[in-house]
Amino acid sequence: MIIAFYRKRGYYVIVMYLTIMHLTIGDGRMITDDEVFPRLFSLIRQMHNLSKRNVKHSGMFLGRGRIIHILAMRDQPLSQRELADMANIKPGSLTEVLERLERDDLIKRERLANDRRVIHVRLTAKGRKAYQKLVEERHEFGNHLLEEIDQEDLARFVKVVNMMDKNLHRYYGDRLPKEGKGERFDQNC
Repeated sequence: MIIAFYRKRGYYVIVMYLTIMHLTIGDGRMITDDEVFPRLFSLIRQMHNLSKRNVKHSGMFLGRGRIIHILAMRDQPLSQRELADMANIKPGSLTEVLERLERDDLIKRERLANDRRVIHVRLTAKGRKAYQKLVEERHEFGNHLLEEIDQEDLARFVKVVNMMDKNLHRYYGDRLPKEGKGERFDQNC
């Protein structure tokens, strides 16, 4: 995809699509990056601000959704190390997030009997319900943004985004943050 903004990346793809559609519909003149990128970044900021407001309103905190998603995608508990790698989070930062999730009864942490150094993390029933709510909200958000946009335009948009992603990695790949070793947050969402 286009921009490595981790947790919100799936939404930004939609923003890029809307930006490109808005700028290319019209008189057929050449569109420049001076037109595309300021509009794109303005929309990204708006979506980020909306996301922060929704986080406060729902009682969530940043980082929670990513961890819940990764755990929900697995049928088995993960070690804290595996989870940190998959979320691309430092283990110390992950511990803080996990403490809050455990306090809210969304996850359970358990030490392995045969190796007390390893702590496994799993979702609770309440955590699975929270994940379902996150998925439903994400689908609703996406449906609203894609309303009245036909499949042909979406296919064209995905092609453009993939090309931009390829160019991003070709020219700036050495400057991009390294991804976690496991699944990316936006997969299967």
